[in-house]
Amino acid sequence: MLRLAVASAFSSLLAVVNAHGGAMHYIIDREVYTGNWDIQNNTEGSIQRQWNWGGVSKLEDPYLACGNNGVPHANSYYAPIVAGNIVTANYSLDTKSEEAERPWTFGHPYGAMLAYMAACPKEGCESVDLNAPIWFKVWEAGLISGTWANGYWAMKDVYEGAELNISTPASLRPGKYILRHEMLNLQTGPAQWFPQCIQLEVSGSGDSLPSTEDLVAFPGAYDNDLEKSFTIKGGSPWFYVTHGKDTQFGKDD
Repeated sequence: MLRLAVASAFSSLLAVVNAHGGAMHYIIDREVYTGNWDIQNNTEGSIQRQWNWGGVSKLEDPYLACGNNGVPHANSYYAPIVAGNIVTANYSLDTKSEEAERPWTFGHPYGAMLAYMAACPKEGCESVDLNAPIWFKVWEAGLISGTWANGYWAMKDVYEGAELNISTPASLRPGKYILRHEMLNLQTGPAQWFPQCIQLEVSGSGDSLPSTEDLVAFPGAYDNDLEKSFTIKGGSPWFYVTHGKDTQFGKDD
């Protein structure tokens, strides 16, 4: 659960950023995979499900699972990865942003980042019910230092052009999975989520899956305290608890 508040000073510190964004390409076991946004035709295919730049603003929105509209690419496929290896998501474009002379990146530096996975049947992930309780948390990053309003959030590195590195659980059972990675924007008023999903085929010697008690659904995984990012719910302004279940599968691998 989230014990979260971002002081109202946020709104005076920063202007609303119109551009949001998402991952443009991935690096997985030394292979580069183009994200769905840059695919110009249906023959190339993508591991990434379809998304748009606007994000999700309501916790009951079914697109909270994999973004809008979250369906697989017409020629979807799976990126092979050895369990325990890293999925690198790159949010940058070669074009310059209007606000600064730097490559365009994700538009917000304040907020948490999380990653979930879902195991799919042998036939694949394309027809999986994304809103079912199938998701388990595998990674998270939030407030590194300072306060909610003017501290250093892990998301700032991505905002400044860094790649996002997500470790997969080394003990994970081989099979087909969806990896859901999410940016939670706390900068511009009510919380906004920017989830995206890619398809992986995991190999390795692991044989573990999370218990059903550790699985969550989207929507349903988060509580309504997330609707307002500026309301102080108590606690220290230096303290932030990442939203969702405390359990993180594979954390001790």
